[in-house]
Amino acid sequence: MKGRTLGKVSHALGIPPEVLVNVPRIEVIGHLQLRLENHLGIEHYDPERVLIRVAGGYLVVLGNQLVVGWIDHNELVLTGRVRQVTLQEGKS
Repeated sequence: MKGRTLGKVSHALGIPPEVLVNVPRIEVIGHLQLRLENHLGIEHYDPERVLIRVAGGYLVVLGNQLVVGWIDHNELVLTGRVRQVTLQEGKS
């Protein structure tokens, strides 16, 4: 869907545009927490680096004492000290 059409459809349905195209929605709260919607699973986990599959690539989270506080089929929450968040394009 193109940008303008996507906006009209999402508004008409009353849902956020990222839900329609299954792109990740990332919310970072300071350096304490990261919340991710529309993930495709965790590829790698250790307390300093988490690699998460998303549509179109991977989300790489670097930090200290990273802990998966919550995960289900759509949403994931990481807590700890988040230092860097990078979106890497590629096959996922």
